[in-house]
This record gives sequence, structure tokens and C-alpha cells, in this order.
Amino acid sequence: MANVDYINDFFGFMKKATTPVQTVDAIRERLDAEGFVELEMNELWTLNASGKYYLTPYPSMLVGFTIGSDDNLTTGVKMIAAHTDSPGFRIKPNPEVNSEGMLTLNVESYGGPILNTWFDRPLSIAGRIAVKSDEVLKPKVIHLDFQRPILIIPNLAIHMNREVNNGVEIKVQKEMQPFLTQLIEDEIKDDYLLNLVAEEAGVDRENILDMDLNIYCSEEGMLVGAKEEFISCPRIDNLSMVYASIGALVESKHEEGINMVALMDNEEIGSMTKQGADSMMLSIILQKVRMGIARTEQQFARQMMSSFVISADGAHAFHPNYSEKNDITNKPVMNKGMTIKISGNRSYASEVETIAAFQQLCDKAGVKYQKFVNHSNQPGGKTLGPLLSKYVPVHVVDVGVPMLAMHSSRELMGKQDFLDSIEIFRTFFQLEK
Repeated sequence: MANVDYINDFFGFMKKATTPVQTVDAIRERLDAEGFVELEMNELWTLNASGKYYLTPYPSMLVGFTIGSDDNLTTGVKMIAAHTDSPGFRIKPNPEVNSEGMLTLNVESYGGPILNTWFDRPLSIAGRIAVKSDEVLKPKVIHLDFQRPILIIPNLAIHMNREVNNGVEIKVQKEMQPFLTQLIEDEIKDDYLLNLVAEEAGVDRENILDMDLNIYCSEEGMLVGAKEEFISCPRIDNLSMVYASIGALVESKHEEGINMVALMDNEEIGSMTKQGADSMMLSIILQKVRMGIARTEQQFARQMMSSFVISADGAHAFHPNYSEKNDITNKPVMNKGMTIKISGNRSYASEVETIAAFQQLCDKAGVKYQKFVNHSNQPGGKTLGPLLSKYVPVHVVDVGVPMLAMHSSRELMGKQDFLDSIEIFRTFFQLEK
């Protein structure tokens, strides 16, 4: 695909990838079209050379992998890990708040969103609902996405908030309730959202048992900058790496070993869920792969020791208006290369041999790389790498596309860095001995 096709295809993907559940649905659609076979966790797997497979143990988690065309599968696993969730807001139960006919929704924050960036933007709702079924412990679950702007959180006019430009605390419970509608006198005032969801899902409202709905920015991605050198889009952290890794998996051909993409949920809240990186699920899946290719535990353990994991998550780029926030000698700049993330306290899993290996990978792919270390007085966040190595003790490097406005409702990355990430991941998956 030409560069412009990758950009436009990414924007198309982002229109579908509105919440973790919808992101997995969009990926499943692509993998099905590419001939991947869906596996179930409760079945025995028989995996064949040149096979293409995926599974979704939970609705917001997906693992896809391909097996080399050579029957000799002793080569290690090459894996890219990314996360499907982004900071935002979740709708609480019984959410309607009616004030003078203005209906707002009661929400709670998810992760660490930059709150003021959510004001005055078109917002929508997506997620899943559970409805009654004949099996008590297995309610029917329906995924839905309104795919249109039905919410907005208006700012208070500066005339009534004179200190707004001097820094004003924003409380989620008060200021972040989004407007849903304006009720008219004879309109139903109770369970308005429930009725709206029932109509959208095509079910009776009486059959809806529970709802897991998120708010998302419904604006589309676009190229910005005098030379269109930047990408502005919601949820770049971390769906840019999700898109790049899945694209590389689909497009790569290889003779040896196993290529794998592991997409986990809940990174933004610590990963401590069954579908997050801080769980046994990925190691359980790897054991099922072992049995599916008929390897003994000892054979597979030896195979895993030669495996390599790229943990791909957004990285902090240099901001010219806040240069003092970066380390004094390590300042990744957008469009100047993929970023290797390094931390002495091991909040990133990168270590000298994996850093060097990734540098050689970038050289082979013909792209540039940079290094990020936190300012010594500025504590940084954590990512998937250390958690993955906790359960799967393999070589791991933490990397990411350098970006600005991380955790804003719209984020910014370099177009060239994004295209380079696809090339790096494709080169990684096509490596042979």
C-alpha cells in the first residue's frame, strides 16, 4: 500500500475503533477477510504450518498469530504487544440527570484523561449491553456504537468563569456531565438513555439487564501542519500501535517460527484484569499454542528463550512550549524516528541487549530511532513491557511512536513516525535466521 493508503486506511479504522470492544470487532472483521481462522479457548487446537489464527478470550482482548511455512517450528516467537483502551469516560448506572429539561448523563472517568480537552467536542456512545436469555448465567451480549455525535460537554462562558484561563480545577462529577438532549413537556423523562439504547440495539427495553457504555470523541482523524506532516486523531495512544502491529502481521510472510500480536485491555488503569497484561491469560494462550504445534514443555521452553517481544505504546515527544519537561539529553522529536523507552527503575522493560537489538532492527528496516528517558525530577508512567516479562520471561523492549497531547481527547503524532512503525513491525515479522 502507498503511504496515503495507510493514512486513509488508519482513519477508516479509527472511525470503527471507538472503544476497546469495537476495536476488537474491527480487527476481527479484517482478520476474517484475510483468511485467519478463529480459535476458541475451550477447544483443542491443531495448528498447521502456514496457518493464520486469532482468538478473543474476552471482548476487548485479541491475540492473532501466524505460523511459518517451514514445518520446523523450533524458532522462537516474535511478538508485538499493544493495548486497546484509551482514557475517557464511562456512563454510570441510572445516569439521567434532569435539570430544567436539560438531560445530562452521570459519568466517571476511565484512566487519566486531560479533562479540559473534552469540552465543546462532538461525543458519542459505544460499548455493549447484556439482555435476558434462556441461560441464567449466560445473558446475551450485544455490541453497539451510535456512530454519531449525540453528546456534548459545553464550557461555561468566560463571563461566568473569569478565572478559567488562570487554571481552574475540574471536577468530573460536576463539570463533565455531557448533555444528551433537551426534553419537551410530554416527552418521557425517565430512562431516556435506556430507551435510546433499546431502539439502537433493536431490543425491548424491559430485556436490558445491564449496560457497559463509554463516551468517545466522534471527530475524525486528519493530517495537519503546513506540509501535512502530523496526524491529529482521537485515541492515538494506543490504537496507532494496534493498527500498525495488526497490519504488519497480516502483510508479513515468513518461513520460521511464530509471529504474534497480543492486544490487551485496561493498560490505562493498571492492567490488573483478566484481559489485561497483569494476568495469566497470555501465558495460558502460549501453552495452548505449544500443545497445538505438538511441542513438549521442555522444547517450548527452549523455544521461548529465543523469543522477542516488542511492547508498543505511545511515547512522549519533545514539546517546544515545555522544553524543560524533557530530559536534558534525550528529547525525542516527532518525525525523527521511533522511540525506545528506557527507565532505570524498570517501569520500562528495555535493557541493553533488547535496546541494541531494536536499533539493529530499525537499521535493517531503513528507519530512524530515538531514545526516551524521563526527566530525573519527573516520574513517568508504566506500560505493558514489565508486566509481560513478569509472566512470560522473554526478551522485551518498550518502544512507541513519539506523540504530543497524550491522554487528550485528540492526540498528535508525526506522519513519518507512524509509517515507520509499520515498516519496523513488518521487518520484525519477516526476520529469518
